[in-house]
Amino acid sequence: MSELKNNGNRSMSRKDGIGPLVKKAYYLLGRKGLRGARLLTSAGIRLFRSNKKRKHFAAKSGFSIPTVLIVSVTMACNYNCLGCYSRGRPENEELSTAELDNLFGEAEAMGMLAVVLTGGEPLMRDDLLQIISRHRNLLFIMITNGSLMTAEKAALIGRCTNLVVLISIEGSDRHTDERRGEGAHRAVIAAMKHLKNAGGFFGFAATNNVFNSAYLGSDLFIDDMIDRGCSAGLITEYVPCGPGRRPDWVIGPEQRESFRQRILHLRSSKPIVLVQLPQDEYGEKNICSGAGRASLHINSQGGIEPCPFVSLSCDSIRRGGLMAALKSPFLAAIRSQPHLLSRNLQACSLFEHYPEVKALASKKK
Repeated sequence: MSELKNNGNRSMSRKDGIGPLVKKAYYLLGRKGLRGARLLTSAGIRLFRSNKKRKHFAAKSGFSIPTVLIVSVTMACNYNCLGCYSRGRPENEELSTAELDNLFGEAEAMGMLAVVLTGGEPLMRDDLLQIISRHRNLLFIMITNGSLMTAEKAALIGRCTNLVVLISIEGSDRHTDERRGEGAHRAVIAAMKHLKNAGGFFGFAATNNVFNSAYLGSDLFIDDMIDRGCSAGLITEYVPCGPGRRPDWVIGPEQRESFRQRILHLRSSKPIVLVQLPQDEYGEKNICSGAGRASLHINSQGGIEPCPFVSLSCDSIRRGGLMAALKSPFLAAIRSQPHLLSRNLQACSLFEHYPEVKALASKKK
C-alpha cells in the first residue's frame, strides 16, 4: 500500500475524472508482470486504433461515433434478484451467434473502443467467450453474477487480453444473499478465486443503495476485494426501474455526496481502480453519455435503446445494423433536448425524464 501512495499517486494528484482512472489502470497493469505487460501493450494498441478508426468513420459517414456499446446479450438469468432493472423483459428471439458476431464486427469497423456485456446473465450464453475471442480490437467488459464461472471458463478468460470480468456483489454476505438469493455471496467468492488462479484481470460490480452504502464505502470491503484479486470496481447508484422497483433504496443528496467523498478517498489510497456511476459518467457538466452521445444500448432482441434503464426502442440493428443506431431519429430527438440528459434526483437522467422520453418514442414509431 505504501508503494502505491509513494509512487503510484504522484501522477494522480487529481482524484476526480476519467484521466486519473486510466493512469491508475495502467499503473496496476504494469505491476502484474509478463501477463500485465501483455494486457498493457494490447490496451495501448487498441486505444490508438480505435481513435484512428473512429475519426475516419465519422469523417466518412458524417455521424459522431459513440465510444462505448452496451449490449444485453440475453435476458435469461438463473437468479431472481430484488430490484433488478431487467427483470420481466422478453427472452424470445434473442440475437443469434452470427448476429452478435456481426454487431461486434461493425463496432470494430466504426472504431468503438469498448463493449459492456450485460443481461440477464451473460454466461448463460455458451457462445459468448468464443465470439469475444474473434474481436481483438474491442475491449469487452462483462458483468456477471459469477455463479456459472468454472475453472475452465476462468482459464479461457485469463488468456484473453481484451476481456475484463466484473463479478456482481452487494457488499457483505448478508447484503448479497438478501438481494440475490442464498449462496450468492459464496458463488461470488468462488468465481473470484477461479479468476485469480487463472491470472485474469477482473473486479467487482456493486449497486449502491440506502442500505449497503456504508459498507460499500468502507476500507473493510475494498480491502477484502483487493485481497481476493480485484483490480477494478464498478459501483452504480440504484435506479428504481423495472417491475420489482424499490423506491426505498434510492439514495438522497446527503448520502450521495458523502459516498462520493468516500470513493474519492479510496480511489487515491487503494491499489484498485474504482469507477462510480453516474458521477464519473456525467462529469462536472452533469450530462448523460447515453442516447448515442458517447454510448448506446442494444437489447437482447436487437432493439436500439438510449440506455439499459430505459427500455424504449424505435429502431433495430436487424433493420440496418449499427448504422441504424447512428441514424436513429428517436436518439437524435433525445440529444436535441439537453435537459433530458441532465439528472437531478435520480441516478439516471433518462429514467428521471421517462414520460418525456416515452412521448418522443411514440412520435418516432
